[in-house]
This record gives sequence, structure tokens and C-alpha cells, in this order.
Amino acid sequence: MRTIDRIPSDEARLSQLWLQFKNGDGEAFDKIFAIRYRELYNYATRFSKDKELIKDCIQDLFLELWSHRERLVENPYVTIYLIKALRNNLFRKLKLEKRLGNITYFEEESFTITDGVSVETEWIAEEFLLENEQTIRQAIIQLPRRQQEAIFLKYYQGFSNEEIASIMDIERQTVANFLHRSLSNLKKILLSISDILIIPLLKYLFFPL
Repeated sequence: MRTIDRIPSDEARLSQLWLQFKNGDGEAFDKIFAIRYRELYNYATRFSKDKELIKDCIQDLFLELWSHRERLVENPYVTIYLIKALRNNLFRKLKLEKRLGNITYFEEESFTITDGVSVETEWIAEEFLLENEQTIRQAIIQLPRRQQEAIFLKYYQGFSNEEIASIMDIERQTVANFLHRSLSNLKKILLSISDILIIPLLKYLFFPL
């Protein structure tokens, strides 16, 4: 069984490369690009299927980083910094081309829930996603864009709610709300797709009938 993509635990190395890059080390800059290109590309596909646009946005991002390297923050969480910067670049271009749709026009969920989900419960949800990946992906693309993004960052790239909040420029509680709503919607979609998934869904996705 193929495992879902995860952000590797190499932030310490990236932090060292970042400091070297800020000091003008071109080789360190190239390594950062190589290490994170795939994650950045995969993330951008949540919002656009235009491969050339995505590649251009990533290239533009790194050109901007190099040009302004002396003014960049000293020691960020590099992966989050890059994803958030790419997100902003991509949204600007999509808005200019009027291809963003309603992705920037959203209201925070009016209800509030706790995001204190147990580690065991999150692990079970992740295992369910792994075991039913193809069907899950078909269901996820039917969710609203913001919910797709929250699911992708949480379960496919392994970010915490705090990190997702930083990337999406929303409150931590709003992340919890998005995840709650997206899982609830995902359950409804999956129930309509396949009766086979009813039992594991009821068992693993937190919500009773």
C-alpha cells in the first residue's frame, strides 16, 4: 500500500540551509528548492490544475526569496513559510486572472467545537484515509475549496492546527471548524458513493448516524 505524502522531519537541516541562503549561498538556496519543490507543487494543485501556472508561481516565489534574502526573517519554520508565501502568490495570480472563484470569499463557521481530538482518533482517521485513498480523494474534490485545503494540510501533509491556521491566515478555532465540517461533509459524500464504506465510516469518522 502506498503511503500518503508527508512533510519530512528535516526542518533543522532546512533552517541551517536557510541561514546559509540568507548569507548568499546559492547552493543552499538550490537545496531548499529541491527539498520542498514537490510539497509546494502538490499543495498548489489544491487550487489550480494549471501545471504551468503552478510552476511559474513556485519559480517566482524563489526568485523573490533570492532577491530579498537579506530582508527575510532569520529562522522561520521554513516549510510553513514557503507554503504560505506560495499560497499568497498563487492567490494573487488566480485573482488577477479571475480564476479563483469563491475561494477568498468565505465566512468563518458560525459554530464552535473543540479541536482537542485524541492522538488515537487522529491516527485512526489517517489510517482510514490510507486504506481508502482513491475513493477518499474522489470525495474530497467535491468539498468546498477551504475544506479541501484543511483536509489536505492536516491528513496529507501532517500539519498541526496551529500550523494550518498560520498557512491559511485564519484562527486556530476556525481550522477546527473547517476540519469538523469537512469530515461531516465527507461522510455524507462517501455514504452516497459506496455502501461498502458505511461501516468503517461510522466507526472511524467520529460522527454517529
